[in-house]
Amino acid sequence: MNISKYLAANRAKLLKTLLCYISYTCFGAGNTLLGSSLFDLQIRMNVSFAQVSGLVPARSFGMLIGSFAAGFIGLFMKPELVLFLTNLFAGILTAAAPWFKQYNVVYACLFMSGMAQGILEIFVNACVLAIWNDEAANYVQILHGVYGVGSLVAPLMLVPYLLPQVADIDTNSTIESDGPTIVAYTADDVTVQYPYLYLWSIVVLSSFGFLYFYFKDKNNATSKTDEAINTDNHPKWKKIFIVLVGAVMAHTTFSVNSMVGSLGPAFVVKSDLKMTKKDGANLVSAYWSVFTCYRFIFIIATNFIDKRFLIIFNCLLTLASTVLMFFYAVKSSTFAWVSFIMLAIGFSPTFAASLGFIQEYVFITRNYASFIFLMGAIGDTVHPWIITGFMDKTPEIFATYCSSLAALQAIVVLVLPFLCAKLFKTKAKETFNRTSSLRISQR
Repeated sequence: MNISKYLAANRAKLLKTLLCYISYTCFGAGNTLLGSSLFDLQIRMNVSFAQVSGLVPARSFGMLIGSFAAGFIGLFMKPELVLFLTNLFAGILTAAAPWFKQYNVVYACLFMSGMAQGILEIFVNACVLAIWNDEAANYVQILHGVYGVGSLVAPLMLVPYLLPQVADIDTNSTIESDGPTIVAYTADDVTVQYPYLYLWSIVVLSSFGFLYFYFKDKNNATSKTDEAINTDNHPKWKKIFIVLVGAVMAHTTFSVNSMVGSLGPAFVVKSDLKMTKKDGANLVSAYWSVFTCYRFIFIIATNFIDKRFLIIFNCLLTLASTVLMFFYAVKSSTFAWVSFIMLAIGFSPTFAASLGFIQEYVFITRNYASFIFLMGAIGDTVHPWIITGFMDKTPEIFATYCSSLAALQAIVVLVLPFLCAKLFKTKAKETFNRTSSLRISQR
């Protein structure tokens, strides 16, 4: 089938998929946009850095609640309607948040936006899988690729709007870092709210595309999905144990990615490195750029090299990056850059590849998948919240904490094949139902 015939035959599917891509791109952008703009938001609201850092876990806690709610909303609402509402509310609340000067209002907006985004994340994945069924593999890969694109583009988009850092200011004209921010700038000088407006206005507009499909398909019968047939004979405790291992991988992977995206810029600025805000934004963009690009390199490389050897290489690279980050990232900007880039390469494919390895032995049911990614959402929320309490006074804790979690993830991924070989004598034979695992290739 040539391209023109393919486009004509799948026009509705491709349009709906495009809407999902737009949503997920902005979802990824939201992960880094907030972290890269914290210093300017501090000026906007005239609060301490410790207080403004609380906006990061506010969004994360909202996402955690949304992730819980996603399991129930689908029982009485169609996916298109859910995606319309979540995109609409997430877009409006996130775009509006930085325009306010009252901290509590901004906090509430980001918290409620996080709830909508937590639901959106699950349903976007489910929607793409339901649209393409057995042909979904490449479309899902692209979906998670655009997540990385959004994460790396957002800080670059923000750079022109960041206020220059003030140097050589009379100490009488400033206030300590644990109090309100530098007096040299006023709230009206801040312009970072414009990238929020531009980016999330796109989400609001795209939400009406989902509303169109909701009414278009309203009278159509819901398409049925094939049920997976579980034919493995493994003891239940073994399957639960290996699912717990997968949950640990999700927890550590999501934690590190969230901390790098949301607090990485604050770390390099507040620590002894004394890098500029723009350098912090560029560092996070570089992390996500490498993270996204290497993912596709890994996929191509699996055609020529055994995937297990590639995973071992990535884990060793991750461990090397954690050593550099733990001992040297707070002392040298060069080591900070090198450790972040090495971590991006090492981290990029390991979680998705390892989860696929688990599937070779254990049928991952909807309940198992939900548990794995719920643990990931908890890590995404809890660890950034813990670190924000130290960022103002002892930002070097970030490097220690982040490198420790990354090392734990690499060790778990390394031992996984040996655990599976020890626990399971045979591989699973079931036909996997794609809709039962919504984020298998996630991050």
